[in-house]
Amino acid sequence: MKSILLPCRVTIFLVLLTGPIGTRCFADEPASRPDMVVFLSDDHTWRDSSVYGSPDIETPNMQRLANAGMTLNRAFVVSPSCAPSRAALLTGMYPARNGAEPNHSRPRADLKKLPAFLQELGYEVASFGKVGHYKQTREYGFDLARHFGYHDDVAVDEAVRWLRERDSDKPLCLFVGTNWPHVPWPEDIGDIDPGTLNVPPNHVDTPDSRRWRAKYVAAIRKMDQELGKVFDAAREVLGDDVFFLHTSDHGAQWPLGKWNLYDDGIRTPMIVSWPGKIDAGTRSDATVSWIDILPTLLDVSGQSPPKEIDGRSFLPVLLGEKNEHRDVIFTTHSGDGNFNVYPIRAAYTADDWKYIRNLHPEFRFNSHVTRTTADNGYWSSWVNAATSNDQAKALVNGYQRRPAEELYDVKSDPWERVNRIADEPHQQLVAGLRKRVDKWLRETGDTQTVFGDPQLVPSPDKPNIITVFIDDMGWSDLSCYGGKRVETENIDSLADEGLRFDQFYVNSPICSPSRVALSTGQYPQRHRITSYLSNRQQNKRRGMAQWLDPDAPMLARQLQRAGYATGHFGKWHMGGQRDVGNAPLIRKYGFDRSLTNFEGLGPRVLPLKDAYDGTKPKKHDLGSAKLGKGPIRWEDRSRITAAFVEEALAFIEHAKATEQPFYINIWPDDVHSPFFPPEVLRRKTDGSKRQLYDAVLDAMDQQLGRLFDRVKNDSELRGKTLIVLMSDNGHEEGAGSSAPLRASKTWLYEGGIRSPLIVWGPKFVAENATGTINKRSVFCALDVNRSLYRLAGISPEESKPLDGEDVLPTLLGRSTRGRQAPIFWRRPPDRPGRPDRDNPDLAVREGDWKYLVNYDGSQPQLYDLKSDRSESNNLVNDHPELARRLHLAVNQWNRAMPQDAGNPNAKTIQPAGR
Repeated sequence: MKSILLPCRVTIFLVLLTGPIGTRCFADEPASRPDMVVFLSDDHTWRDSSVYGSPDIETPNMQRLANAGMTLNRAFVVSPSCAPSRAALLTGMYPARNGAEPNHSRPRADLKKLPAFLQELGYEVASFGKVGHYKQTREYGFDLARHFGYHDDVAVDEAVRWLRERDSDKPLCLFVGTNWPHVPWPEDIGDIDPGTLNVPPNHVDTPDSRRWRAKYVAAIRKMDQELGKVFDAAREVLGDDVFFLHTSDHGAQWPLGKWNLYDDGIRTPMIVSWPGKIDAGTRSDATVSWIDILPTLLDVSGQSPPKEIDGRSFLPVLLGEKNEHRDVIFTTHSGDGNFNVYPIRAAYTADDWKYIRNLHPEFRFNSHVTRTTADNGYWSSWVNAATSNDQAKALVNGYQRRPAEELYDVKSDPWERVNRIADEPHQQLVAGLRKRVDKWLRETGDTQTVFGDPQLVPSPDKPNIITVFIDDMGWSDLSCYGGKRVETENIDSLADEGLRFDQFYVNSPICSPSRVALSTGQYPQRHRITSYLSNRQQNKRRGMAQWLDPDAPMLARQLQRAGYATGHFGKWHMGGQRDVGNAPLIRKYGFDRSLTNFEGLGPRVLPLKDAYDGTKPKKHDLGSAKLGKGPIRWEDRSRITAAFVEEALAFIEHAKATEQPFYINIWPDDVHSPFFPPEVLRRKTDGSKRQLYDAVLDAMDQQLGRLFDRVKNDSELRGKTLIVLMSDNGHEEGAGSSAPLRASKTWLYEGGIRSPLIVWGPKFVAENATGTINKRSVFCALDVNRSLYRLAGISPEESKPLDGEDVLPTLLGRSTRGRQAPIFWRRPPDRPGRPDRDNPDLAVREGDWKYLVNYDGSQPQLYDLKSDRSESNNLVNDHPELARRLHLAVNQWNRAMPQDAGNPNAKTIQPAGR
């Protein structure tokens, strides 16, 4: 390829809009070099502009440039995510060769970058805005790099100001990058009418889609205005004879755009103007790639492109000397952190055939679109539509489930809707493209690495799982467990069709640690959560963490990775309460969606206490409303469980629409004080604590009934769903009942830690066990956690051993084998008991025996629970050897656990939490 050496000074201006690109080059004599300017826009889909045929998105400055030069109809980026795309531009190499494969990665430090090539020719190479991937821009070796932060929206104006004030004889290569139209899109949409916008045929047309599309169009307007500013300044300062190239780094953050190898992800606007050299108002169908920009700039400046890069100059196309450039374009995508783990490779031919290879079709396609609603508020509306509209369902599932290979005739099918991979007439074409992609992978050293933790496409036989974890309900409060004061008919119906357990335990007599145990399958002491999480100072005084470490082995996270839709609706209380506003959001623990109360962060429903006595309802949020971290709404205290149920029911419909099994936590807090039943039930009480508690229990049962009926009355759900219902600890004194068990919440006696357990699932529970009570098997919440892994056909993380045992056959009524290891407890550090009655510090259950003792060895107690479940007959003196063995076991366990401030004999407690 010949280079261009001009007899007069010529400016080459290249503008890249994560979209456009521009280069300006001057050359007066063979020894001089042209100036260049490169302008980059961010996340602009090629067809969303009037230049490329959009009927409703006007881009006048792009059009002005197109009228002055050549529009390239088939320009492509190398990768549809920011960092790899920009690294390819600035190295002239494919991602597998330069090392920048997943998003946010960077090319190898030893590679020669575009600035170095030009600096060797005497250039000053300057950068304003997002040119590299944000702060990576400095690493590319620019002489000057400014305003490259996320949406540092002063970059364009600062670049124009700097250009006008520049005083240098050196040739210039100036890169200018705008963040538009990258999200977040503007709230101010001006005169844009969402109702008149054209919704693409591969999108779901909802009011939310239109509102968000209007914001996107407003962002494109900003980009186009900034393009005009730089174009005008370049001609004003550098002269009329300007080489100007405009392009985008990839498509916009819409489904099938960014992170995809469909045209909306990889095809980019590219417009070049060079008066006197490029014919005005022309278009070219030559296929060019972003890796070709670096050698093109070098070619224009008179330098032969290096042979070691992958790019090739397309200057002859721009000058009208050639009509073709590449016969095939190769593109690649590896992922974007754990938001998008989906490696893809593709080949696009010069005659408009697209071959896509999804390296792991067993992975579910997720992205920021599906996982971050703050910048993609339309996705939920798509899924909502998919619950009742087959076309919407096909679009939603087509986005998230991909075949191993795809083939599209882009000329006749520009939206890539009809996969031709199995069509007999095209098999020779497919075979040829497979070979070409294989050869390209070998040549570039592509290891096809999976970066991040993928979510799998679940098999259709995976069971749905619902855990109902009731707050502070006594062992004998339910009428199916002998309660006489309230008929809990909806919960009883589960028991009638399911299986009850008489000797089931939670792993703490108080809220937070009990929830940690069920969630993680590990003793809560391992996570330094041994009492209820309170304010920061109180947590610290008790030697506790401020929140559960999100790296804990969460059942929800493993189910999510296995393809489950995961939702938590109810009390959380594992971080994010009182003044602890910097705790992780619930989604960090493996949940797709959540709604909690004042004991967690993220979307919340906070209670209004209404006594129906004429006084104004009072807010009860314990400071949660001041913490932010999610949308908040206020509801009557009596409707909090109803709100959780409503969210869960909507979540079930979404999971059905996306063809996912679901895992749902319904964790109501109604029977925890303060007790505020609905008015109709309150008026039947005498206002006493116990009667208010009973009314709340009654209301909760009715509200949960909606969920149970939805599952039981749907043949598909009925045959695939397991419901597990229990309480997180014993009842509050003076409210519920655990008779004949001893004590209540916070105590290590049976009334504090023994819980009702009901397992319902017609497909899963043995028919001969239906409606029965298992009075023999002893196990705990740790074991329920471990058993649910097996039910779902998944494995716990090997690096995080669980304390629970697999008792699934027992849960399903097919065995009576309980937990084989002992169960250990430690009292909450702030609950030593009363002056007249000591709460033992430690307890252990082994077989029929239970042993309790204080840290100092005082007041040992031994009970035979088979004959004495009320713990009234201390047999420690009758069985000294057994007592000694259990004493050693529980103390050995306790010493192996991190200590809290409840143990006066413990060494200095290390500071916990953040």
